[in-house]
Amino acid sequence: MTFSAGAVNAWGFLALGGVFTSVVTANSALTGVGLGGADPRLGALAAVAVVCYVLGAAGAGWAAGHAQRGGRLRPADFLLLELVLLWAVVAWWLAAGGDPSGGERTAMLGILAAAMGCQNAGVRVAMGAQVPTAYLTGLLTGAVTDAVTSGRVQWPALVTTALLILGAAAAAAALLERLLPGAAPLLPALLVAAAWLTGRARTGTRRAS
Repeated sequence: MTFSAGAVNAWGFLALGGVFTSVVTANSALTGVGLGGADPRLGALAAVAVVCYVLGAAGAGWAAGHAQRGGRLRPADFLLLELVLLWAVVAWWLAAGGDPSGGERTAMLGILAAAMGCQNAGVRVAMGAQVPTAYLTGLLTGAVTDAVTSGRVQWPALVTTALLILGAAAAAAALLERLLPGAAPLLPALLVAAAWLTGRARTGTRRAS
């Protein structure tokens, strides 16, 4: 999921207007830049990303919380909403031949930001805030402070950061080098689908036990 988040952020930044899909801090600052008159177009795109991220987080947070309270949903089923959004953009991107219009790019950016909101909120509720997959500032800060104060190296934090970077690199290569047409949107959709299937399989095994 972290690898997929890196790919989605790189795709949004390089192909859909120059803003990120899950970095709310940066997008909020860019919204302020737009309001200040420096770049209204960029500010508007960043605002779209922030609003859609919030909507996606609300939807997945509700779904994951409902599952924890004993509803019919399983803990990993918050990923279903993210998958619907990701595959919708995949289909739209391929239908546009990888070259959507300006309005289509903005809509795709909003849908992807909502998907990242789904992922972050769902993971936070279902797995705990200690395992972020698409916002790494707090994770990396904790790893650095632990290293300098107690000498402990948090390898999971370093691996998570590396996976985000590798996901972004994979998407950038697909977009810039044209290695595989359509690979940039397909990569995160397939990875999140694999995560959902893995989560459902593990939940089913625990229930059987």
